[in-house]
Amino acid sequence: MQPLPGAATNSDPASAAIDAANRLLAEYPLFSPEHERGYRELIQAAEGPRGIQAQWLLGAYHLQVAVRPGALTEAARWLHRAADTGLAPAMDRLADVYLQGLGVRRSVANAMALQRRLAERGFQRAAWELAYLLDQPGAMAMSSDDLDACSAFARACALGYPAAYYSLGLRLAAGDPAFGRALLLRAHDGGMVDALAAADELAPASVAGSLGEVWYSRLRDNMRSAPLEQLCPEQIDASTVVSPEVRALEAHLAAIDHPALILDSSQRLRVVAATRGAPLSASSDWNSLSDRPRVMRCDDFATREECAHLMSKVAASLADPADFVRRRRSNDDAELEYFSGRGRPIGAMLSDSVVRTLEQRISLRFETPVSHLEPCSILCYRPGEAYLPHVDYFLPEQIEEQRRAGHDPGGQRIATFLLYLKAPVSGGETVYETPGLVAQGRRGTALLHYNVTPAGAPDTDSVHSGREVTGGEKWLWRCTLRERSLYSV
Repeated sequence: MQPLPGAATNSDPASAAIDAANRLLAEYPLFSPEHERGYRELIQAAEGPRGIQAQWLLGAYHLQVAVRPGALTEAARWLHRAADTGLAPAMDRLADVYLQGLGVRRSVANAMALQRRLAERGFQRAAWELAYLLDQPGAMAMSSDDLDACSAFARACALGYPAAYYSLGLRLAAGDPAFGRALLLRAHDGGMVDALAAADELAPASVAGSLGEVWYSRLRDNMRSAPLEQLCPEQIDASTVVSPEVRALEAHLAAIDHPALILDSSQRLRVVAATRGAPLSASSDWNSLSDRPRVMRCDDFATREECAHLMSKVAASLADPADFVRRRRSNDDAELEYFSGRGRPIGAMLSDSVVRTLEQRISLRFETPVSHLEPCSILCYRPGEAYLPHVDYFLPEQIEEQRRAGHDPGGQRIATFLLYLKAPVSGGETVYETPGLVAQGRRGTALLHYNVTPAGAPDTDSVHSGREVTGGEKWLWRCTLRERSLYSV
């Protein structure tokens, strides 16, 4: 495993002990004597003078080494201890644990409470995630006040988060194209994938007119003069009071004098009701495309916002397969031979509210426990890149080898889920070789194919490929459904 995040770096004996334990965990195989010694020493350090740091590291460790017996319960326990002291990274990962619902009972309300606490101390991503969760079905009933998603996105805009400008722009473009375009252009300035395309499609310059340029200039100048230096302390106190710096930034954004943005009686930023956009909705309608292999399709499984978020999340960290596949598993090693694009796994330390929401949609639709879903990954194909014909199922001997040597209890890969985050201009079709089925998705389209027959045997007809992209880029979010839980109890 990789070295744990946030390891101690001070030179005092307690910090040195934590560093030494961390090195043992990173450098030696799971369950080896050296690894276990590092594990015991980190647990011992959790009760010492640097206990908070060790508690956080133990939480992060158990998230990443989830095959350890009881790992997810232990992850939640250690993260709770560190989060209760106000350690921001622990609060963030604990929110994700509540959204996933493994190791603890799933609770969107608890996740939102943690993200709200972080947002009110200036954490940009937490402010965006709170807004995103508020826009999910039924989430408003979990809010402690009448805060709506648009207002929460506006507060994240005040913190300077590009994804928040994008999200608010999507929701306001129809009713106020000038301001919607300005918001989307500011998101584009911040590197948000799809923001410029969304501006030109939803609020073109010809419709936004000169007023769009006015609001864009005001938003740009506002952020240039925003005092962002004192935000995001690693340790926050237990108070629920909004930090003065956050209040100042919200007032600073309201000062652009757009009629949609006001300060309420508590001097918090709000989007007035008349201009709030409708929630962005996904579809649950699936259609069968083939009986052998079994292939299904949903045209609007994910929203434009979710697709853009996932691409933006990994755009700067995509890697060649040699740098991200896990060894000792034949199907993953095959990715080195068959896939010529780039990718990025999304493990427990990188997952977020969008990842967990999509996992829940898969789980509910296909009646599959979340514990049976492999950690997802994102693939990107540029022109000339493809995924040659292959299968995703495991052979019996592979399953046994993974169980014995890889500590993998999940068994067979029952089905594979593919979500189009971005469709190529040309080429890149997903092809199921035996029935001659050619599927070309658009943004938000999901495909699910079963790797086994109804009787549970490997389905040799499930051979599939991704044709060479000839124009534009193709982005996929990929998740695999397993026979059993991936986590030891």
